[in-house]
Amino acid sequence: MAQQMPIRFQEHLQLTNIGINSANFGFSTITMESDKYICIREKTGDSSQVVIVDMADVSNPIRRPISADSAIMNPSSKVIALKGCINMHLRVCIECDQTMSELCV
Repeated sequence: MAQQMPIRFQEHLQLTNIGINSANFGFSTITMESDKYICIREKTGDSSQVVIVDMADVSNPIRRPISADSAIMNPSSKVIALKGCINMHLRVCIECDQTMSELCV
């Protein structure tokens, strides 16, 4: 009797095919929450952004100009958790001086 593996690995997409630079691949820049979302912290030149890939719609990654130490998506709703210097009362990122009005709930 053949024994089944507890986890099945299958490639769903190549991040380079949706415009992610391979220099941004690493454990400190990519997070994956369940099988629904992939978050990539991407630095291109002087700008930083967070790219959110919805695995149900991989052809339309969401790019936001956010500088954060880490980012992860909530698997049950479109809420992103960011780690960094953010003043939630003013809705402004302290380090990067970016307004976050559309991201704050």
